[in-house]
Amino acid sequence: MITYPLSISANWQSTSYISDLSPLEQEWLFEQNSLTAKLKSNSKTFNVKVLSEQLFTLSPEQNLLLNSTAKTAINREVLLLCDNKPVVYAQSWLPKNDSINPLHNMGERPLGDVIFQDPALKRTDIEIAYFDDTHPIQQLVTKLNLPEKNLLGRRSVFSLKEYKFLVCEVFLPGAYLYS
Repeated sequence: MITYPLSISANWQSTSYISDLSPLEQEWLFEQNSLTAKLKSNSKTFNVKVLSEQLFTLSPEQNLLLNSTAKTAINREVLLLCDNKPVVYAQSWLPKNDSINPLHNMGERPLGDVIFQDPALKRTDIEIAYFDDTHPIQQLVTKLNLPEKNLLGRRSVFSLKEYKFLVCEVFLPGAYLYS
């Protein structure tokens, strides 16, 4: 049985792994524009499946990444499906504050469709990580009946004016960057 949120703890690096990556892997991992738009352009159909959306206490590492004093955040976990195949597991940490936030209660709308429409959007450098066959994310791979494979992921902090949030994306077996 899988317990959400899935652990995405890893050795996140900014550019240390670049020499180990193929040009295709680099293209997908360091895409600065909307990953949602890139996935849509490579498939006939695109869907979002919400796995979990819960309120959690932010860890000290997350507060440091977000440069935040918020105590809690909505953790949203989704699968991004291309042509009905899961290709990306995404996890967003959306700090809870007193103001109304358009990123809460998004349902099955892709986060990328919302945030990349805002000209005020800013993003920190993308960090990448490897997830080997012993990482907890592999429980999801098994549940989805996907082949076991070492996976690649990326994360970055986004800002919409003063609001900062963390997005992590792990490319599942069969994702385009492994082609």
